[in-house]
Amino acid sequence: MDNNFLLTDDMLWDYADGFLAREEKMQVDAYLSQNPEHRSRLDAILAEKRAFSALPLDRPKAGFADLVMAAWVAEQSGNPSLATNKGKDWIIYCIAAAMGFFILLPIVLIIVSAPTVSTDIIPAEYIPQAPAIPWVKIFTSPIMRFGMPLTLLFFCFRFLDQYLQQKKMSHL
Repeated sequence: MDNNFLLTDDMLWDYADGFLAREEKMQVDAYLSQNPEHRSRLDAILAEKRAFSALPLDRPKAGFADLVMAAWVAEQSGNPSLATNKGKDWIIYCIAAAMGFFILLPIVLIIVSAPTVSTDIIPAEYIPQAPAIPWVKIFTSPIMRFGMPLTLLFFCFRFLDQYLQQKKMSHL
């Protein structure tokens, strides 16, 4: 036997699957007879193969082959618009809606908190004394100026990260 022979896990898997040529198979047989520690690795590979073959097979959903073929055609043509049944990226729409909400929120608060009738027309004795909310102090505080946009960005990036992870897992 060749002293430079190196038995790898890939060779053991090919041996277990019966993919080796006759000369390579004889070389592996000779090596395994001289090195029993590699024989235990082969036994572990065979046990793993038996465990895989014992798993129940699920039938693919209806139309799965059509989706695969459409994705393959789109990939081969270089035109991703050919792929059919592409779902909308709802997470991107949610992020855009959240950003729009936080952009429009101060405008809505200004409109709601602004008086609709000029107070100089109404006599002072008829104007109820309501507690004044210090909107200027709230909106000019460092927490609102820096904290809220940073919080919004954090959550947007967090949603985007989750979306990309989910998309990556669905393509595996």
